[in-house]
Amino acid sequence: MINRGLTTLLLATFASSALVACAPYTLPPAQGSAQSSSPTTGGKLSGTPQPELSTAQPTAAKASTSYQCQSGATISARYPDADTAVVRYQGKTYRMQIARSADGARYTGNPYEWWTRGTGPGANASLFDHAKDGSTGQPLEICQQKPQAIGG
Repeated sequence: MINRGLTTLLLATFASSALVACAPYTLPPAQGSAQSSSPTTGGKLSGTPQPELSTAQPTAAKASTSYQCQSGATISARYPDADTAVVRYQGKTYRMQIARSADGARYTGNPYEWWTRGTGPGANASLFDHAKDGSTGQPLEICQQKPQAIGG
């Protein structure tokens, strides 16, 4: 009787261990990975800037990001929170708010639209006229993120 109970217990333990080993990985993807979700739109991350975590003194996370455009223009952008982009273009500053997008992070504000895809040096960004009907207008600048200067 004891052998039968012990055998059943061992088989149950072995079977459950085998099932756990075969189960898919259930922890969420690492923050910022391509599989993690955007906290703002709920979609896949592909360029959504991370929000600032405090209102303390400026840090690297709050620094402007520079983009070199095909036209030769340089655009700088900073992202004070998950819903806002502050874009500097042709000597003027434009505050834009997050908008729905199928891909990347899209910000709109009169009269422009700023759309980023990816993060880090070489990431794509585009500046468009923002159409009156709320759609994306004509492209004005096609850019890539420049590498950050070391040592500030």
